[in-house]
Amino acid sequence: MIKQINTAKIKRIIKVIVAFSLVMIGFAWNWAVVFFALLVLNIKTLYRALLGKLPLDVPDESFFGPESHIYKREGNANLKLDIFYPKEGLTVSENYPVVFFAHGGGWISGSRRQANNISWCRYLASKGFAVVNIDYRFGYLSQIDDILRDYADALDFIRKQAEEFKIDSSRIALMGLSAGGHLSLFHATYNSYWKKVENMEGIKCVVAWYAPSDLMDLWDDDVESLFARFAVAATLKGLPTKKKENYIHYSPINWVSERMVPTFLVHGSADKVVPVKSSIKLFKRLMEFNVPSVLKIYNGADHAFEFELKTPKTIRFIEETVEFIRSHV
Repeated sequence: MIKQINTAKIKRIIKVIVAFSLVMIGFAWNWAVVFFALLVLNIKTLYRALLGKLPLDVPDESFFGPESHIYKREGNANLKLDIFYPKEGLTVSENYPVVFFAHGGGWISGSRRQANNISWCRYLASKGFAVVNIDYRFGYLSQIDDILRDYADALDFIRKQAEEFKIDSSRIALMGLSAGGHLSLFHATYNSYWKKVENMEGIKCVVAWYAPSDLMDLWDDDVESLFARFAVAATLKGLPTKKKENYIHYSPINWVSERMVPTFLVHGSADKVVPVKSSIKLFKRLMEFNVPSVLKIYNGADHAFEFELKTPKTIRFIEETVEFIRSHV
């Protein structure tokens, strides 16, 4: 038993040292080299992200898009979003309810144009929603506040252009995968906690698949992913030993209140990137404040399981996600 505990501690120390070393190399030398090394170490997750698709057929005639728009300019870069629309279902006078979708990638990678994200957007659009799929700045060159500001600015952009885009800005569901789920949860918990009514305008619910609600969980012994540790350390500019206040502040679980909107959480019990306890803890916290919430756990499933496990249970979780959104927007 003592030997097992010592081995676990040694492994944890090694992972912390490696993550810290990679962050230092990135800041002092070359982020591209570090990023490439991490991608090689996380090839399975990368495969799901680049080539993964939902286990559901979506006929091309059931949606149209994407229509691309620049929602803001930062320096020399244009930040864009895509909008997917249902093909049929509304009269001329109606506007579409919105799913505001944020991709994953540990805040330091990913794109709205990845196959897995497009797969979700096509499916949701085929179910009657206008799906707004955003890009945002990355944490290795920007601050976490910059990323959160991009998220909020993209929301403001579609609200202001609602009539032009034929969307109903009073019926918005926030949705994200992994780090994108964190952004969605943080925006909703933080702004509802502080009664920032304008920032919460039109937001009716949140959906987060395998998202970290407590950023300290990414340093848990159950997390095998070096990428997860590196990503959060790079984004928050330090390890929890030095930047613990940042890990606490940017964790959605610490901003839950009775004003939080209904929340739908999905996680795999064998997630090696974001431990399932992060969603379990958040669900319990939401229940403490009587926030209408649902938690779905897939036993034995890993991170981003919906792109790998083509099972009836996966399909049921996806369909229940749509039912939840539809019941609130």
